[in-house]
Amino acid sequence: MTVPLIWALGFANAPLLYGLAAASVPILIHLLNRRRFREVHWAAMRFLLAAIRRNQRRIRIEQWLLLAIRTLIILLVVTAMAKPFLESMGVVLAGRRVHRVLVLDSSLSMGYTAGGVSRFDQAKSLAAELVKSSRPGDSLSLVLMGQPPRAIIPAPSKNLKEVEKEVADLAITHGSTDLTASFQKIDEVLGASDIAQKEVVFLTDLQAASWRPPAGAADGLKRVLARFMAREPHSILIDLGERGGENRAVTDLQLDVPVVTVGSSVLLRGVVHNYGTKKVEDLRARLIVDGRLGPASTPGDLAPGEDMPIAFPQEFSSPGEHVVELVIDDDALPLDDRRWMVVPVRESLNVLLVDGQFKPEPYQAETDYLAQALSPTESSPGQPNPIKVEVVSESQISRRELGPYDAVVLCNVNQFTQVEVNALEDYLKQGGGVVIFGGDQVVADNYNRLLFQGGKGLLPAEVKGSVGDAAKKQGAFRFNPIGYRHPLIAAYQGAGAPVTAGLTGTLIWQYLKLATPKDSNAHVALALDNGDPAVLEAPRHRGTVIVVATSADTAWSNWPIHKSYPPVMQQIVLRAAAGRMNERNIRVGQPYDQSFPETAMAAPTTVVTPKGQAIATKLQPAGSVSQFHFDQTDLSGRYQVRIGPPLGLESSFAANPDPAESDITRLDQALLGELLPGWKFMYVHPSDWKELTSDAASVGRRGELHRPLLYALLVLLLVESFVAWKFGHHEPL
Repeated sequence: MTVPLIWALGFANAPLLYGLAAASVPILIHLLNRRRFREVHWAAMRFLLAAIRRNQRRIRIEQWLLLAIRTLIILLVVTAMAKPFLESMGVVLAGRRVHRVLVLDSSLSMGYTAGGVSRFDQAKSLAAELVKSSRPGDSLSLVLMGQPPRAIIPAPSKNLKEVEKEVADLAITHGSTDLTASFQKIDEVLGASDIAQKEVVFLTDLQAASWRPPAGAADGLKRVLARFMAREPHSILIDLGERGGENRAVTDLQLDVPVVTVGSSVLLRGVVHNYGTKKVEDLRARLIVDGRLGPASTPGDLAPGEDMPIAFPQEFSSPGEHVVELVIDDDALPLDDRRWMVVPVRESLNVLLVDGQFKPEPYQAETDYLAQALSPTESSPGQPNPIKVEVVSESQISRRELGPYDAVVLCNVNQFTQVEVNALEDYLKQGGGVVIFGGDQVVADNYNRLLFQGGKGLLPAEVKGSVGDAAKKQGAFRFNPIGYRHPLIAAYQGAGAPVTAGLTGTLIWQYLKLATPKDSNAHVALALDNGDPAVLEAPRHRGTVIVVATSADTAWSNWPIHKSYPPVMQQIVLRAAAGRMNERNIRVGQPYDQSFPETAMAAPTTVVTPKGQAIATKLQPAGSVSQFHFDQTDLSGRYQVRIGPPLGLESSFAANPDPAESDITRLDQALLGELLPGWKFMYVHPSDWKELTSDAASVGRRGELHRPLLYALLVLLLVESFVAWKFGHHEPL
């Protein structure tokens, strides 16, 4: 809540108030002067008494006025020496040491520019003035609000030059703000100080996305605020924002396919949002690929509060990592006018098919139909098959290095060993994809014990045995597409009955009954008409696991001979293999993790940030892989990971800002008090903060009364001298 205008009067040097008794001295002198004269009557006295009677009222008023002025002078001297202040104004006790914590909002919205100066630069300028105007003996700390927040100077520092240098070196981040963590960090900084008086100065634009507590975090924030207020800090909030303002931002950039291969035509889809109140006319967007200008688009006008989709067709002619950037014309907040994407382009998609019932005869093995569906023996001229398959028997899986494959498909595998399960887990940690098909050889107990592990393993559902009897081929089940909402079958949405019949007309005579836990993160992509899952998808580590309840061949269903089988199988494999591409694009402030071969463990690792800064880091062991972890992703753009020598591995990822930070809607003083109940703060209006740059120390002096008392004392001394002279020069009686 905000602080009331007047709450209580305090004194920095309260014992000096005993000196107020000195105000009785002029009164005693006045009374004593009245008793020191002895009356003597003489002849001319009657003329003098007559004159005195005529002027007695005027003289008495003059004497009482002089007495009041001299008494008030003593009162002002004593009161000013006691240094009074209004506690409601949030001031510190004058004359005593202060631990002042400067808190700068470094979220993306602080990059909003007006008059050529960003709000963050304004915050830095004012923070520097606050450092310069600090009193001798004061100590300062410096905290950046962000996600996560950072204590630049956690311990109280008396070295003002050092603090001033740190303020000058501050750089804005492109992320959002974790309000609870920010107050927690400030509380930790205050707790590290033994200075009794504490003052916290917030410099922020009060953007709603940063200061509004997120859903479900109100209780945690309330507890942190209670600990913060228990330290009795004086909080001053300087609002650097302004009402209104216009902004547009690139809020999304996606591919229309999960995996990109050389020569394939893809569609890059972007979204631009208008966060302002005015229409944007002739919006222009441009695609930049690997630093080279690509096609431009002028999709038209963008109304306030509306999204505008933008699409660019693109074909990548070479394998490797390509950096795509969607750019619009700069506005007052240029940090969100572009968005990046790292696109790994493969020569082809390498898929390993593990056959649990391998047979040499055509279409007798478990994987024959699946291999033909993924990689047809006959393809269209000029259209090379993007998927290459390799088939191995169940017994060979433990001897295969899974890293080179984009997806591993397990078809009717009988059972697994712990070594094989560990290999699959390490493969998923590297972003690989695992597809599991049912079949008559599946040992449910083995799957549940090693793969499901009570909901903690890679299998997203428990196998409850099989349903139906494929041998009799009676009582067939059919697919329920659930509105064609899942991406695996989204292509059928809106198609005619002859097309959808290729999917819904499939007959399933037998399937594995899959039971997902209550807290499962698995999604049902395709169900059966009795409600049981037919195809399940679930994330695992940084990869994807997809489970198909029926078999990959015609033993349990006639799906492999339907026209829907090849496109759905291709989508399943592409979806499973997409983990290695999705991991390359994160949100600003989100840690980035990637797994590399175990041989990379000892190699030096360097990360080059979007600003070109090289940061050395180390890989950590994680099973049979080397784990890369990097959390300094507070800038948007491309990051390059370089491992070696001697390996010479290179990888890239892109970080993009949270679209919520582009919304420049602000909170006002009253609403902020409602959202953060229990927080007492002094609010400095946007129209007032500019005056503080010329007198920044006035932030901490607001509410101090000794200065105006001293000014009043000076005036009274002049008045007393003049009045005493004036009253002493009357005309003779």
